[in-house]
Amino acid sequence: MTRATPSDRPRSPRLDIEAGGVALLLALLAVAGCDFTPTLDVETPPYEAGLVLRSVLVADSVATVRLGESWDPYEGRDLRNYQYGTSQEATRDAVVSLYRDGQFIETLALRPDSCEAYGVPPDPETGQAPFFPCGPYAGTVPIEAGATYTIRAEAPDLPPAEATVTVPRRPTLAVVEEPTAPGRDRRLRVTIGDPGGRGDLYGLSLLRATVSVRSTTCVNGVCTDSSYVARRDARALTSFDTADPVILAAAREVAGSGVSTATFPDETFDGRDKTFVITPSSSYVREDTDGELVVQLAALSGDVYDTYQIVSFGGGGDNPFAEPINLPSNVEGGYGLVGALALAEVTIPPRSPSGE
Repeated sequence: MTRATPSDRPRSPRLDIEAGGVALLLALLAVAGCDFTPTLDVETPPYEAGLVLRSVLVADSVATVRLGESWDPYEGRDLRNYQYGTSQEATRDAVVSLYRDGQFIETLALRPDSCEAYGVPPDPETGQAPFFPCGPYAGTVPIEAGATYTIRAEAPDLPPAEATVTVPRRPTLAVVEEPTAPGRDRRLRVTIGDPGGRGDLYGLSLLRATVSVRSTTCVNGVCTDSSYVARRDARALTSFDTADPVILAAAREVAGSGVSTATFPDETFDGRDKTFVITPSSSYVREDTDGELVVQLAALSGDVYDTYQIVSFGGGGDNPFAEPINLPSNVEGGYGLVGALALAEVTIPPRSPSGE
């Protein structure tokens, strides 16, 4: 009869479990100090400081340019030194020049606008928060439709930055209000005359001059509703409805849901007139839509058109699955965007009491 050696003896199941538990514990201890956070080895471009130009040149208006300085996205924005802890940007000191078709026109002057530096300790002597310059650089010579402009900014410690843009030709616009029965929505027949031959880009908006204000006042438990119509200095953007397929496709809306602004190319009516009907959205009170209305048509430069499309329909905002999209920039030696547009407007007088 042979005697079993220690290696030949059967092991207890309990010992196997304990041994396995010790092995697992040792494994956990071994990896406890490891970082399993996934990393991406992506080569990022080095940060280059530069001036930031932001402007939209409008035909028949003077040039205005917002000028700032970039900040390093890899280090984050230091609010103590950037805009004095506010969302308003401090204007950068520079020489800003305007050229038309390659010829020097004028040097833009810094407007003396100032903004209060909220969040910064007040001045111990006055007890007030400090102010900082935040105005734009502005010119005096009106911008011409169809001309090509260059804006150039030069600062002592940064590379010069410049951008060139061609101001679109002014479109023709005609609007006629069609007769409607009393109490029915107003009908505005809009006709766009496209010059053709260049792939023009348009933005269509409806504006109103008044806004209705409603309020409830309660005194000793007795409440009274009141309302009044106020005329605004800044005209209010007003949604409109239409059955035109080009406008609906451009606005990504279904018929009857209301269009705030529609941007569209002239591909379907190049060189011809385009006529369609719009009606102010019925979601507004009658006092507002029966007042003075303005149909506004803007001929847009390509970068302005592309920026609107990306911002409005890029799928960003609160969407966690949205892919980042680069906004257009035509600034060389710096950052930002210089666009242009030409406006055509038709004012529709207030509706007559009879609705005719």
